[in-house]
Amino acid sequence: MNICYLIRSFSTRGGTENYVYNMSMALAGLGHNVHIVSNTGKGQWDFKNLEDKIHVHQFVLREQAFRGSWRLEKILPLYTWRYMHMARKMLSALTKKYAIDIIEATDWGMDAWGYLPRRKVPVCVRLHGFPAFKENFDRGILKKGLKNYFLWVLFRGHILGADLVTGVSESYAGFVRRAWEIKKKDIQIIPIGIDSNNFHPTGVTRENNAILFAGRLEKPKGIEVLAQAIPLILKEIPNVKFYFAGRDFECTDRRETWSQRLIKNFGNEQVIYLGPLPTHELIRYYQSVTVSIVPSLYEPGGTVALEAMFCGCPVIASRVGGLEEAIKERQTGLLTPAGDARALADALIELLQKPQMRQQLSQKALEYSRKHFEINEIVQQTLDAYSHAIKLFKSRKSH
Repeated sequence: MNICYLIRSFSTRGGTENYVYNMSMALAGLGHNVHIVSNTGKGQWDFKNLEDKIHVHQFVLREQAFRGSWRLEKILPLYTWRYMHMARKMLSALTKKYAIDIIEATDWGMDAWGYLPRRKVPVCVRLHGFPAFKENFDRGILKKGLKNYFLWVLFRGHILGADLVTGVSESYAGFVRRAWEIKKKDIQIIPIGIDSNNFHPTGVTRENNAILFAGRLEKPKGIEVLAQAIPLILKEIPNVKFYFAGRDFECTDRRETWSQRLIKNFGNEQVIYLGPLPTHELIRYYQSVTVSIVPSLYEPGGTVALEAMFCGCPVIASRVGGLEEAIKERQTGLLTPAGDARALADALIELLQKPQMRQQLSQKALEYSRKHFEINEIVQQTLDAYSHAIKLFKSRKSH
């Protein structure tokens, strides 16, 4: 099968980029050809001798198409329109040149919107989620203002026009139905897949009282809640060490970043900022820390929690979104109310004080995650969904 992934950015290691990379590697390993279309190129990705099966196609889109367009950009989504136009041209050329069987686009980029009206092959839209959408929905501004309304219409049309829609969790699929007023469109849930060949436990003794936060250091990921929980934890267990792995962001007052504030408040012996880590180094921390925490205020899928579970690391996560579907409370991990620093601190103190509980949770989490989230199984679910969509598309075209 010739599969094309359309993604706005492929130069970083965010959740969506990781998904496209991992799926591409798994599909190429099974003999399929994968084409990745992006506005930023492949960055530092290593395709591990599968370059003959994975091809990255980049197109360059200037921020400003004409002088003064930034003024109109405030009220109209000009950049988005230009991006979708360029993507349409690239997709039309690639489907013809490489005999593409199916295209998968992200939801938040509305990547394939321009291609949908005259598509030659079926299009799948994958619902990955994006914090700004949830935040705007909660604040009641998803459709407020001309630009937001246009984007809302484009986003809704992108989903409704797709031949196949897949989602990372039932929770996010439900949000999409509410936010974009979609009732009848079928959404097939295909969870995130993790490769157990890369993410697995080791026999290395775990560092005592070592906590890992992996993800962007920003408010939606729960960094503020964790900052409030740290002094509560240190009061009970003074020798806890906190590792932070991920891209750093400014605090709300914009005078310092979160890592700078945390180090200033708690010292660089107890707060270690690792920066964004390559996958192999992040895995090493999953394999060696005592507990991994995911205190997100909202999380469509929960990749970080699953990665830790695959590495045999006990997990504490917020009871939100896909995290609640990936973790079974007090069976494969602990869940705490989102935004509740006291509850997060109590759960972490409990786990640090109960090594037998950590062992039981990590063992059950390992068994459960391998059964339900192994990437080979997820790839097969995806291929089955692709095949069905292709069959229906060809049937409609023939009539």
